[in-house]
Amino acid sequence: MSSPDDGVPASSPESLPADPFRWMPATIVAAAGQTPTGRSIVLEVPGLRPARAGQHVDVRLTADDGYQAVRSYSLSDVTRSDVSLSDVRASPGGAGRAPQIELTVEELPDGEVSPYLVSAAEVGDPVEVRGPIGGWFVWPPTEFDPDSAVHAVLPEPDGAPAPGRSPVQLIGGGSGIAPLVAMVRARAAGAGAADADAAAPGAAGAAGPPPMRLLCSVRTPADRWFGDELAALAEESAGEVRVDWVFTREAPAGSTRASGRLTRDELLDLVLPASAHPLVYVCGTNSFVETVAGWLVDAGHDPTRVRTERFGGV
Repeated sequence: MSSPDDGVPASSPESLPADPFRWMPATIVAAAGQTPTGRSIVLEVPGLRPARAGQHVDVRLTADDGYQAVRSYSLSDVTRSDVSLSDVRASPGGAGRAPQIELTVEELPDGEVSPYLVSAAEVGDPVEVRGPIGGWFVWPPTEFDPDSAVHAVLPEPDGAPAPGRSPVQLIGGGSGIAPLVAMVRARAAGAGAADADAAAPGAAGAAGPPPMRLLCSVRTPADRWFGDELAALAEESAGEVRVDWVFTREAPAGSTRASGRLTRDELLDLVLPASAHPLVYVCGTNSFVETVAGWLVDAGHDPTRVRTERFGGV
């Protein structure tokens, strides 16, 4: 696959494209296997707008005969997308380097794009991207004016802290963990730290970012996306980040839980209770998201606090 350059890329904030849906040339600068069928790919995209955890991009591949295929992929890391941040400027490549994003892809046997990205793409290969896209399934969450139409349609639950100060519950099925990992990484990088003067006494996030829990449902131990990194981030968080795994087909040696699908009772035992008013993000296949979101709402979680992102597939 090849990707034509459809224009001169911008590289400074002042020259960012006015149209966020303009196709932009990108280059693969790193790639790492995650599972037997999954891979994370880092793209350098000159002119890319800063991305937010939870957003996605469209990826376009162009074959030598001109045939094009487009697919959407969630971003699993956005911390290097804003080149105005001092820690990014100090990273390899210097102050003038282009923004970078990471997407995580699971190969589908009958797919057009995923087999190339997972099994064939190499560092230096060109692709095209469009985005970043999305403003609802993001963390830190978008804060709307209390008098806005959004609050009129989706009022906040009584007694709940502001979304940005609420504890966060992340629930992912399979590769649906990708945007949730971006949120955990963003938190570790300092995103979501509330202004101590603005935060109410005792509110979650008053002294820093709110606590996060991540529940991941995968088939086998080999399918633990970002397993070692998530374990390290949880350990470094002093108890503020917790990661739980559920295995549906094969449990790890010594596990006290037999393999099997996540049940309603298990879910409610592992996630933050409705009384804590968490902001919940659920990502996975259509059936996984529909089932989990239904269980949460039935258990008392306010529907306005359950945000979902779903994709097709089995």
